[in-house]
Amino acid sequence: MTDDLHASATATGGGALPRVSLGIVVGLIGLGAGAVVPTYFASDFMLRLGSEGLLLGLLALSVAFLMNQAGLVALGAASIYGGAGYLFAIGMSDWGLTPTAALCVAFLILLAYSAMLGALIVRTNPLAFMMLTLAAGEMISHAVLLEGLRDYTGGADGLVVRTTGTVLGIDAVRFADPAQFWSLAWVVTVLVGLAFWAIARSRLGAVLRAIRENEERMRFSGFNTFLPRLIGYVVVNIAAAIAGFLHVLNAGFVSPESLGLFVSTNTLVAALIGGISGSLGPILGGLIFSFAQDEFGARGLTQLLTGVAIVVFIVVFPRGVVGGLSGLLKRLGWRREAS
Repeated sequence: MTDDLHASATATGGGALPRVSLGIVVGLIGLGAGAVVPTYFASDFMLRLGSEGLLLGLLALSVAFLMNQAGLVALGAASIYGGAGYLFAIGMSDWGLTPTAALCVAFLILLAYSAMLGALIVRTNPLAFMMLTLAAGEMISHAVLLEGLRDYTGGADGLVVRTTGTVLGIDAVRFADPAQFWSLAWVVTVLVGLAFWAIARSRLGAVLRAIRENEERMRFSGFNTFLPRLIGYVVVNIAAAIAGFLHVLNAGFVSPESLGLFVSTNTLVAALIGGISGSLGPILGGLIFSFAQDEFGARGLTQLLTGVAIVVFIVVFPRGVVGGLSGLLKRLGWRREAS
């Protein structure tokens, strides 16, 4: 029987290797083309809008991953996203750190905060988890407005972030260039998406999905149901922090709005538009949302048209755009086979 399994694996592996190699080649071409091609054809304005969409998609990806794998909705992702910018700015202006040191210190603080908060809330049921992440995010967004912290946070005016020198070996000037920042944002977003794709197919992803389906059974089977969810929560917050660092480096400004419910709501909407299963959906949802907001704003009916569009998207594509199109292609394929 062992020989049969070995022979089967060898036969399967022989055909799988070329497919994997082809997939890697296609992926690398797509990564390079996405980073370079738009910089030749799109205007600076469109590149800036696209970069905003990528960062929103990256934030939506972190929320969608936790929803899809663990069945948990984190409504406080914006507090990590905006908090990354605030800590980076404070590290340079008040703590006298270099940009790279400020970024590293801010990242470690957010990592510790995520671990401590996660340890307190991942044991709760999904509804309580959602409300607790929302409450934690709202507390932080209001804390930056306190008069006693105004010298550090800038209060309602926010903070102007002047980055000079290099950040992780990259000249700070490049973050302000629309073409160069698009390329960077594209590569980072794709790499984070691939990381989530790999995690979803790892043992951690399988355990998270099993806990989502029946936590009590997993616990009785001898599995630790606390640690996997804590790791999952910390991982998605790392992605949110990366999006926040990229945003502040590009915009050169951080405001209380980046911490609040508005950004969290937009993130959730982007995830639902694109679809929460897989890495492509949330990223595509972020791009769609960003360009749609600009178009609706030009007509002076942002809130009305946004509301209508959200309803239409969710009704027409209940599994998101990617899920809906994938299902349509499958149905068309079945019809061809049937005919």
